[in-house]
Amino acid sequence: MRHESELSPAEGRARGSAESLDATRARARRLGAGFLALVAATFGLIVLGALVRAHGAGLACPDWPLCFGELVPRFDFHIAFEWGHRAVAGTLSLAFAALSFLTLREPALRERVGAWVWAAVAILALQVVLGGLTVLHLLAAWTVTSHLVTGNAFAATLLCIALRLRALARGDVAPAEATPPALRALVAAGGVLLVLQLVLGGLVSSQYAGLACPDWPSCADGVFFPSLDGVMGLQIAHRMNGYALAATLLATAFAARGAPALARLTALAATAVLLQIALGVANVWLRVPVEITALHSAGAAALVLLQTACLDVAFRSALPAPSLSRNAGAAAARAGG
Repeated sequence: MRHESELSPAEGRARGSAESLDATRARARRLGAGFLALVAATFGLIVLGALVRAHGAGLACPDWPLCFGELVPRFDFHIAFEWGHRAVAGTLSLAFAALSFLTLREPALRERVGAWVWAAVAILALQVVLGGLTVLHLLAAWTVTSHLVTGNAFAATLLCIALRLRALARGDVAPAEATPPALRALVAAGGVLLVLQLVLGGLVSSQYAGLACPDWPSCADGVFFPSLDGVMGLQIAHRMNGYALAATLLATAFAARGAPALARLTALAATAVLLQIALGVANVWLRVPVEITALHSAGAAALVLLQTACLDVAFRSALPAPSLSRNAGAAAARAGG
């Protein structure tokens, strides 16, 4: 191997560009791992929020952003639950701010995921506001539901950032294969139904409609549609949309068998939605125990992440290579000439 002093200027530039690209990919790998850890932490926070609600601790701290006018109040079980939820959320926000700063200061990474990072910043800001409104409006249904949906949207956006950073670290600049339009439409339909199911689930929870239909598979007294009004109608809509979501995800998994990039993900999503239905049935039969409620919330959050990964694979169009990669390639070409 020749010493650097023996290289021509063009060869020196090519080596420098290649080394810079390697460094960028290494940073993308580390930051991608960091964002994946943040996804896991956000998943845990969503489940913790469900436990706060299931234990009736949502208003254990009756004010916001402080708790009984103090940064650290005296604790009992419920106050510790709610305060702990806020503390974890604050810690997660600081970790997100640090990872975002490290990502945005690197031009090649900013080119690839900058828009996604800023989208996550906006979603997090909205989530903080909704968290405060949930307390100040005394757990109003619209605030609780919006808080749930926005929290899952934040987790999904973090996952998109992590997937793109990991792709950059591997040197991928485009999907391995194009997704057939029919399969892409199925994946999109599953995404739409999942968002609707998340909204309906939030409304069922916030309006305490979990046992509005006390039986399964019928709603009440052997009747499937005794009423479509009020909380009973809400519970029936939640069930019907859940069945439609399951049918769509099962059809997607069947259609994706010949698509290597999607086959495993869609199969996992189909399995997850069946487990979700089983947990929903258990919630009714066992009269909404805290443990099953927490598992049901965890299953919903996991399904959101799985469907997000499916959407990412199905809809990620061919992306231009990062500028650093282009520069390195151009320099190498000049050196070769």
